[in-house]
Amino acid sequence: MDSHRQKAFFPVLFLLILLCGSVSAQTPADYGRTWQDLPVLPEFNDHARHILWLGIKNGHDPHAFSKVGDCDTSTSWYLSDYDRDQVYYDLGDYESLRPVLDFYHGSFSRLSLAATPGFSAASVLSTFWLNYDYCNYDELPLTCEYRIHNPLTVLISLGTNDGYNPPVFKENMRQIIELTLADNRLPILMLKADNVEKNFSINQDIADLAEEYDLPVWNFWAAIQQLENHGLQSDGIHLTFYSNYFSHPKTWETAWAYRNLTALQVLEKLQFEIESILDAQ
Repeated sequence: MDSHRQKAFFPVLFLLILLCGSVSAQTPADYGRTWQDLPVLPEFNDHARHILWLGIKNGHDPHAFSKVGDCDTSTSWYLSDYDRDQVYYDLGDYESLRPVLDFYHGSFSRLSLAATPGFSAASVLSTFWLNYDYCNYDELPLTCEYRIHNPLTVLISLGTNDGYNPPVFKENMRQIIELTLADNRLPILMLKADNVEKNFSINQDIADLAEEYDLPVWNFWAAIQQLENHGLQSDGIHLTFYSNYFSHPKTWETAWAYRNLTALQVLEKLQFEIESILDAQ
């Protein structure tokens, strides 16, 4: 091959390698991960029911849940419309979820003190991020939220901002879990949609901690894999968005519809367990 052809050949070869790599995107299984096969919606076992029973016994509000997380948790797109007038949403084929909206009214639109844009698992545990308009100086964002809102259950959606420093995530999440359990509140751990850390390790950490502490897992990642770009915007981080009008076909082309739907379905299953405990008292 002459020198002119060599100069033309190698850039083309490099481009082909890049293109081929983009066609065969890697999956969690390629890294030996196991969490991807977990069901989207968790089952609540006897251990979860016992935590709920203890929480009710200790005076936690069975009709309250708290949201713990980052910008995808603090945003009004996440569940908030369900505390508003029906002009902001419709349940479409999921009208059977309406009792969930009544049961948890007031928690959907709550601005959690443990959910802020940019939050990592470490942020939830740092006094630097305390809102001193509401919190005491000896509290953490997490414990302050629990004291003020007094939730029986907690939806924890963390990990994206830890993707840039994954080695510290697991122990911080462990501390969040232990503080929540020590307060007799049930944490529900969500598996995130993105792969910022490049090897799907954070969802594995979440799944491993859920197994270690025998906690329910909400596999949101699995709920959106059928969507274009797996429900992610071009940045590979943020979820695609349309609206909360479940009767609109276009809604189901975007990830936020599945985030809110599956959250409501998790809360529906949780409501059944809580009402069973209340009825038995």
